[in-house]
Amino acid sequence: MFRYCCIFLAVHCVLGGNLIEVLQANGESKLIKYATACGLADTILGGTFTIFAPTNAAFDAIGTEQELLSDKTVLTTILLYHLTNGVIKSTDARNELAVESVAGLKVRFNIYPHNKAVTVEGAKISKFDLNASNGIVHVIDKVLVPPTGGIVDLVSGNKDLGTLLSLVQKANITGIIRRDPLTVFAPTNAAFSRLPANVLSRLNSDTALLKEVLEYHLVPHTAYSPGLYNREYIRTLDAQKDVIRLSVSGKVVSVNSYGRVIKADIPATNGVVHLIDHVLIPIRYWLSFGFGK
Repeated sequence: MFRYCCIFLAVHCVLGGNLIEVLQANGESKLIKYATACGLADTILGGTFTIFAPTNAAFDAIGTEQELLSDKTVLTTILLYHLTNGVIKSTDARNELAVESVAGLKVRFNIYPHNKAVTVEGAKISKFDLNASNGIVHVIDKVLVPPTGGIVDLVSGNKDLGTLLSLVQKANITGIIRRDPLTVFAPTNAAFSRLPANVLSRLNSDTALLKEVLEYHLVPHTAYSPGLYNREYIRTLDAQKDVIRLSVSGKVVSVNSYGRVIKADIPATNGVVHLIDHVLIPIRYWLSFGFGK
């Protein structure tokens, strides 16, 4: 009984503390250190917030303390991206819920029933509902990087996606890529160069076909890597609502067995982009393109 009472009192003490005290009790020392260095401690104590708190290891994964503190303006924006006004409990979260951060950009929840994962902007929540007197904390496994624009901006600003950009413009589907939410499996320039010359020529000469092949790379919801699973079938936006098949082995994700995700979870304001090393072709076109012969 005595032991039970001690545990209860310790928990009550943590729950009764403010956000800084709850973070400290949970071991989030680097978040506190960076927030203090950027002058945000008073901000955190002066309102009611939900904090998505990266672990110390998550901060270490993006840079040393010296590197992160070298530009406090950037660091401040990153930290404010982890705060939202008010209290958002785990029971409030739903798939594709987007809430505005203190940085002015939205953060998106995703819920994956198959593995019971809950993510915010693709970061997996490892601890939920650490209650404080002026808010709540959810611990996440990586630092959220604020997106610099939508998916169109992302594609336009990435030199490795120049071919994709030109074909998107040719097929006149820029508007579709602005939809929210959206996941894009984006073939790189090298991926397009792997296509046989006759296939690339046919795509360039048949706008309707090009549009359908490009839409086969678009998924009408957000699918971050923590929620992908082996033998998953994801329906796409092409005319026939064809599916792509995922193979997941550890951190390696393959699409339709021949494409591989080479960079995952690139954030955008309207979704997420995964770079892939092959162009995906709906199976019904394989014979007419000369594949499988």
